[in-house]
Amino acid sequence: MVKRVSQLRKLRWALSFLEKEMSYNYTPLSSAMYKTYQFTPAPINKIFQECSQYLTEKSGVTGNEALTKALRKVAPSLELYPEDIDLILASSNQLGMSDIYEQKKLFNLLQENLKIQEEKAQNDLNSNQKLWSYGGFILGSIIVILLI
Repeated sequence: MVKRVSQLRKLRWALSFLEKEMSYNYTPLSSAMYKTYQFTPAPINKIFQECSQYLTEKSGVTGNEALTKALRKVAPSLELYPEDIDLILASSNQLGMSDIYEQKKLFNLLQENLKIQEEKAQNDLNSNQKLWSYGGFILGSIIVILLI
């Protein structure tokens, strides 16, 4: 649960970096993916590494296809839930296929949705920690009562 929150946060940072590479530096998608791979900590960086490889090695592969393949390959090694992956895949249809303004909208929407997922994950984590701490207190109290 802690790893999921951390990975969602790192994914948002990585997407922000990717957006800036594409929007402000006008970096081609395959190069922007590679730079994002270098910028992003593991294991999230593997998504961008795989995507960059698909885009540079395979002719005619769209950004959406490359990202889909990369996510499918890397997802088992991540702590992300299937709904997190589906969220990225649903938003990736226009990746590299529209002008800069549409790309910015796409990235902003995706980052907002990932932020919501991150907040949900953090709330779940907090409630689980409370449950364990209360459970430990109650169990300790029961043991003390039984010993008396």
